[in-house]
Amino acid sequence: MDLDFLKFKTELINCVIQKDTLQLKKFLAERVYESKDTCGYPGCTKEELINYYFTDLADESWNDMLTLLRFGFTRKVDENTDWIVPHEKVVFQAPSYLKNVDTENELLILAENVNIREKPSLNSEIIRTTSYEKFKCDCSIVTMTKTTYQTVDGINWIEIKLDDNNVGYVASKFTSYEVIKEMTIAKVEGKWKIISWFQAPGC
Repeated sequence: MDLDFLKFKTELINCVIQKDTLQLKKFLAERVYESKDTCGYPGCTKEELINYYFTDLADESWNDMLTLLRFGFTRKVDENTDWIVPHEKVVFQAPSYLKNVDTENELLILAENVNIREKPSLNSEIIRTTSYEKFKCDCSIVTMTKTTYQTVDGINWIEIKLDDNNVGYVASKFTSYEVIKEMTIAKVEGKWKIISWFQAPGC
């Protein structure tokens, strides 16, 4: 019900569609939490984040942000007091499905009528199709096996567990397995800002 948040989200979507790095600065907190691979603690400044992600890795980063915005935000109360940027307790996190998916052991189909195949190949038999369904998987870098993630026919395939104790394969580009970024928005000094642009270690 926060009209400021709706305005923020709408303007951010327009900024991302236009790939406007100058406008992006106004949506960022002074420091943005990021995985330790890039800026480490105490996080990236606005300039560091834009230079690294939206200049050097521009196409990939704009696409990542657009994907997060497509799948929306979930609201939660943030009890973590160890943030780089102090902010109000209510935060919005994208993608919204994170609260319902255990990314270590599950994935979500993010499209309609996705084929589940018997083997990781376009020539393999289609077991069935699925839309926006959750499946078990060995998605963690700790539990994955040789068959979890394979590239065949120029397509990356992910192995999923089916209800009948069998496995099937789907093109990973249609799944949450490929969405490795998370974004958190919170009010900083009364204004909505992006406070994290995070990629889990090991991705």
